[in-house]
Amino acid sequence: MGELIAHHEDLVAETMDRAAAAAFEDPRFPPLTPEELERTVIDVTLLGPLEPVGSTRELDPQRYGVEVTSRCGHRAVLLPDIEGIDTVKEQVRIACRKAGIDPKENVAIRRFEALRIEQP
Repeated sequence: MGELIAHHEDLVAETMDRAAAAAFEDPRFPPLTPEELERTVIDVTLLGPLEPVGSTRELDPQRYGVEVTSRCGHRAVLLPDIEGIDTVKEQVRIACRKAGIDPKENVAIRRFEALRIEQP
C-alpha cells in the first residue's frame, strides 16, 4: 500500500500513514486483527526517484523496480528483486498484467531503485 509520491514531509509520518493503510485500508485483504498483529512481520521499502527509460536494456529486475503506464493511463508498479522474476521480459509482462494492459501494447516505462528494510 505504498505511494510513489509522499504525502508527508517526514519519513516517519509517511511510514506510519502507509502502514496504517496497508493494515486497515487495502481493498485486496480484510483489515488486520489484533491477533494477526502479533504474527505480522513488517518490512518497509523506500523508493528512489522514478527515471524514464528509453529501452528495456536499461532495466534489471534485481536492481530496478518498474512503473508501466499505458496510453490510456492504466498504470502499475512492481518492486525490484521479487523472487521468481528473473528477466526484464517477465518483469514488464507482470507489471502490465497487474495494470490490465495488453502485453503487446506500447507502454511508457520508468525505473527506480529501492531500499528494503526488514524486521529482524
